[in-house]
Amino acid sequence: MSSQYETGKEKIISLSSWYQEHSSNRNEATTRLHIIDTLLFECLYWDKRADCVVEERRNKKYSDYTLMCPRRTVIVEAKKEGHYFEIPSGYSNRRYRISTLIKDVKKLGTAILQASDYCQKRGAPFGVVTNGHQLVAFIGSRQDGLAPDEGEAFVFESFEAMCQDFRLLWDLLSKPGVISRNLQKHLLESDQSILPRKLSETISHFPGIKNRNVLQTDLQILADFVIEDIVAAQQLEDEFLEYCYCKSGALSQYALISKKLLSKRYEALFADENQQPTLVPATGKKGIAKDLIAESFSRRPILLLGDVGVGKTIFFRHFIRIDAKEIFENALALYLDFGSKAAFAKDIREFALEEIERQLLIDHNVDISENSFVRGVYHGELIRFSYGIYGPLKDSKPAQYQEKEIAFLEEKLKNCEQHCIESIKHLTKARKKQVILFLDNADQRSDSVQQQLFIIAQGMASQWPVTVFLALRPETFHRSKKKGSMSAYHLKAFTIAPPRADLVLKKRLSFGLEITRGNLPSSVLPSGVHVDLEKVGIFLTIVKDTLDKSDDLLEAIDNLSGGNIRVALDFIKRLVSSGHIDTRKILDIYNKSGSYIVGLHEFLRSIIYGDTAYYDPNTSPVFNLFDLMSPDHKEHFLCLIILQRIDSEGKRSRSHGFVEIGILYDFLQGLGFTVPQIDHSICNLIAAKLLETAGRLQPVEGDVGDSAVRITTIGAYHLYRLPCIFVYYDAIATDLTILDESVRSVVTEVPDISDRLERGTIILAYLDSCNTDVPDKISGLEWKTMKKTTEDNINEIKRKIGL
Repeated sequence: MSSQYETGKEKIISLSSWYQEHSSNRNEATTRLHIIDTLLFECLYWDKRADCVVEERRNKKYSDYTLMCPRRTVIVEAKKEGHYFEIPSGYSNRRYRISTLIKDVKKLGTAILQASDYCQKRGAPFGVVTNGHQLVAFIGSRQDGLAPDEGEAFVFESFEAMCQDFRLLWDLLSKPGVISRNLQKHLLESDQSILPRKLSETISHFPGIKNRNVLQTDLQILADFVIEDIVAAQQLEDEFLEYCYCKSGALSQYALISKKLLSKRYEALFADENQQPTLVPATGKKGIAKDLIAESFSRRPILLLGDVGVGKTIFFRHFIRIDAKEIFENALALYLDFGSKAAFAKDIREFALEEIERQLLIDHNVDISENSFVRGVYHGELIRFSYGIYGPLKDSKPAQYQEKEIAFLEEKLKNCEQHCIESIKHLTKARKKQVILFLDNADQRSDSVQQQLFIIAQGMASQWPVTVFLALRPETFHRSKKKGSMSAYHLKAFTIAPPRADLVLKKRLSFGLEITRGNLPSSVLPSGVHVDLEKVGIFLTIVKDTLDKSDDLLEAIDNLSGGNIRVALDFIKRLVSSGHIDTRKILDIYNKSGSYIVGLHEFLRSIIYGDTAYYDPNTSPVFNLFDLMSPDHKEHFLCLIILQRIDSEGKRSRSHGFVEIGILYDFLQGLGFTVPQIDHSICNLIAAKLLETAGRLQPVEGDVGDSAVRITTIGAYHLYRLPCIFVYYDAIATDLTILDESVRSVVTEVPDISDRLERGTIILAYLDSCNTDVPDKISGLEWKTMKKTTEDNINEIKRKIGL
């Protein structure tokens, strides 16, 4: 950076000297060729080929220079020297109100307004007007509600000024300076408008806690156990695995993205690599893949790849207890949980050794520190020891010999890892049993820990007499294959796709019903907890019947869980015990009619709010699509437009649904959105898992880089379903930034359903008024249809409640 700056400074001094020697009345083309090209590409370090588009055409208008880094960022308008505008001497303060410049130098004002118009229509935040030897830089596309001519600009009235204040010029307009957005920081830090307060900021107890009644508390206790804790109940393990296990890989029947993309969920990570790894499904139509069994005799770790929540732990347990039961009847299985159990371990390797020793003792009755076992492990070495220098003591001084022998064994035990290896070798020979080691829940840890575990697993598989299974996240495997600890290792891995969420949920609920009906021991319930099993059983029946009959509910669960079965199960837990639905009313209707189908609106309320009284964007799995980072009305629709564009382009893509970032930015900037707005929205959509990047990379410091993106099932549900129902607008009403003061004053906290329906109508009308700047036919967004569907939903609710 410093060498570029010094070279740039030398270049501009040379350019200034050349200009003085060759001063003439140049036309625009000559000005550009002789002066502006040198200024931009040699002094300010823009790359003419990689960073610049010359004479970019849009709507029959041409901008002279469009500078990219990597998105369209600066529009430079080059004007004929002297004749078009000339800033008079005396402008030496550098920073001026644009209105003053327009008043004093009218032709300059015309050029600034022209460049501003280009910036706004092309989404470029910064504008520059120059006649070669003079330069004016300003914010061309503001986000604070002000017109560009109401702001300020930096003025360099001569080459002499540029040379004297080159540090400022460099900070503002060099490529490194523009990347750092220094022009924006200088000009907007003092007059950036503050967004109006959201309704949530006026609620003193926001987000609040939603209280539960006694029945809902009982439901919560049993739901937590049946849906989550039952997995760890050892006394029911075989029954649970037989009853609740669902084979992975069956494609969703309700996903709003194509089955082709779902079936290639892992392969897409490696699509751009020359040496792609071999990915084999761990299960198929006939059960466990034959290769998985065959690999268990290799001298390398067997990698199982699966996203968080797809059921890798259940797969391991089912593999041990059922799928490969014959193998494990003559094997010692050691299961190491690197999730919650290892959370407080300072050293991963030390935890692994301690856990292996503990499980050998508790699960297999093998104490590797017991005297006779230790002597059995080192029997051969003890014989050699007896022929050594202390051998004569064995008969003459047996007590002293025993001390020496104990000291010898003590040294062996000090090397914990080697002693563990020797103990397992002894077990495999003495008991003729294969030792199989499962390293699970590594995906709950950081990438660095996962890579460390791979190194440990590789060492164990190659040096220990064990078979090692290691579960990893696909994106960790992908990154590590490219430049991490796995880059030098084998290219084969087994994949675990999520099972069908609807089947998992129905089986879990049926299993819970067996407990409430007394067909399974209720003693497995948490001790000291007493619940009304009859009422709980009725509610579980209601939820199961709903899943059997409501495609809308299953569609919501399937898409919003994004293939994460843990999340899908959590949705059911929330529904069963939510304080946001009328549990007593539901039970009363069921008792009278014998049936009740939970409505989609009831389910969505339960997951949108969770335990809070109001919608909290920090904890809710549902994303506020209409949020703003700037006082720009059309930005309310930016997230929806992004999702729509990516989904439509992705369907035509040959790259597993991915859309190149550059193409996306070009489209959005053409609609008048700025790079910061687009960056902010895309980063938020990725963080909320509505979008995913190639390689599953997360944005760094708010920059998505050059990665491609594609829509997820969560994003598809947000695009096609949530903006069409009242319950969504009712929830986000407290989190909506309303720029129109007259609307903001009437959107208030209202508990009554009739008032909330009216508030929803007002919000829809407000959003509709904000959509005029980006018509549906240009953006591709079907907002008018969304609005009409929501209005129909509101009218239907009014009809049902008699309004």
